[in-house]
Amino acid sequence: MNTTKENKKTRKKNPPSEFTKTLNVIRKSHTPLHTVEVELKVSPFQHYRMKRIGEHLRVIRNTVLGELYKNYLQMIRTKKYKALLKQYRSVSDEMLKATDDGEIIEKELNRLKEQLSELRDSYHVTFDFARNYGAGLREKKFHLPDAVTVWSVCEMAWNSIENILFSEGEKPYFYQKEDLITFQGKQAERCVILKFEKKTGRWTASHNGMNFPLIIKKNDLYVSETLSHIQNYMENGAEIDRINVDRHLTGKPILPTYRIRNNRIVRKEIRGKIRYFLQIVVEGTPLPKRNKNGSFRHTLGTGRIGGDIGTQSIGIVSKDQVLLKNLAERSLKTFYTERKILNIQRYLDRSRRAMNPKNFNENGTIKKGRKVWNFSTRYKKAQMAVRNLQRKAAESRKYAHNEDINRLRFIGDELIIEKMDIKALQKKAKTTEKSEKTGKWKRRKRFGKSILKRSPGYFIQQAKYRFGLTDGKVREVNTWTFKASQYDHVLDKGNKKQLSKRWHALPDGTKIQRDLYSSFLLYCADDEGQKSDREVCLVEFENFLVLHDECIQQIKNNRKVVLNSGIKIS
Repeated sequence: MNTTKENKKTRKKNPPSEFTKTLNVIRKSHTPLHTVEVELKVSPFQHYRMKRIGEHLRVIRNTVLGELYKNYLQMIRTKKYKALLKQYRSVSDEMLKATDDGEIIEKELNRLKEQLSELRDSYHVTFDFARNYGAGLREKKFHLPDAVTVWSVCEMAWNSIENILFSEGEKPYFYQKEDLITFQGKQAERCVILKFEKKTGRWTASHNGMNFPLIIKKNDLYVSETLSHIQNYMENGAEIDRINVDRHLTGKPILPTYRIRNNRIVRKEIRGKIRYFLQIVVEGTPLPKRNKNGSFRHTLGTGRIGGDIGTQSIGIVSKDQVLLKNLAERSLKTFYTERKILNIQRYLDRSRRAMNPKNFNENGTIKKGRKVWNFSTRYKKAQMAVRNLQRKAAESRKYAHNEDINRLRFIGDELIIEKMDIKALQKKAKTTEKSEKTGKWKRRKRFGKSILKRSPGYFIQQAKYRFGLTDGKVREVNTWTFKASQYDHVLDKGNKKQLSKRWHALPDGTKIQRDLYSSFLLYCADDEGQKSDREVCLVEFENFLVLHDECIQQIKNNRKVVLNSGIKIS
């Protein structure tokens, strides 16, 4: 029996014009992005449909991820993969040391990369496999989601495997039933579409045949102005693109377009209820926020700022201000919320052990193997309460960091900090040691909980982003050469101190808070960022000392607890 292959008609793609090429270059390289979040109004029937679609997407994502992970495990067991990886690592190390034979080593490295890529292709550890496998699942069984959303969850699955292949990932995370997956489109015109009705003046988000009105608050000037700019691009997009292409060709700066890159619908559980939010990814810098009366909320300052960022607190020194405060603290409720979360988690642990005694050993550890867990109704309610408190704490951390960074930008436009490796600080110590005083084993834990509660890494990331948006800059000095916590500008030499010593004593007996003194030395950094400029330190020290004493006295008068500061409140 003769079989004939049907020739599928393929659509001929016209080559892009020079105008389109230039426009793509502008959008990729010269256009910043920001996200605007607006709540959606969802009816009970729409919520039911979205819940079913979300469950289908969750199963597709987990199935694709499981298949990719299985193929990955099969691949890494082979001798060929182990040999190629060993060669690749040795050649990479040689390339870092090489000076003369750089081109030859680079060719060898590229050859090994191609072989590893071919091996991944043969074992189906690729994004193309994930995309096709997900599309097959949609055609056979899970028909509710659209093709673009399935593509996006397949991309999520591939990103998890990519993190294991090329980064420090160890094991992928599979979404549980209570996890809320995101509905994400790849383009503004597909999957999740933002529409504006001129007759009614109403904004709606469309997805899978459903329309969700946007809930826009009357006093929210930021969202209203951003949406008006988006509407302007929808109506005059071709003219705005033409102007930007002309400006790019003549070397002028690009104007913000507020073109929608893509949209996504995010579900959040807030106080036990599922609420829906539309996140709009927009091209261009975010608009400056304004007060109800129309005045700008944040003003921009000029000048240098020295900042010593710790795991729980931050010290700030400028020409006119000295500040020492806790990170991620908006009010006194911050400590109260953290304590409440801890108490409920302790209750959950007691309840879990009381309901499932067979799952624990006599020494309190959990037994190995598969287990059946039983949870009481009170346990489930307490679990929901913890989830809500943790959501509040995360939002509070984010807002507190943003407020602090806006305050710093008001003080100056150049922030000097030490380069920090937050990941290394949160890891446990590798070696176990005994205490010389007590003879007991020291705990290996370091700063994991402090980093969890205060998020210094997010603060640094947002500082770089926000200073960069407003023509400011964040300079990171070399920690090893600078040694802000050890240097003494009077003696002009380093004096190593233990971490427990929170006050720096000068030769004349003057005591200065350690974090603030480090901030002062950073404020006096040289242009190369290698050390403090001693001459600048000597000139600026008297003014700093007056502001330092005022800051410490204010903390004592307000009875403000600053963590790890060494300031005693009587």
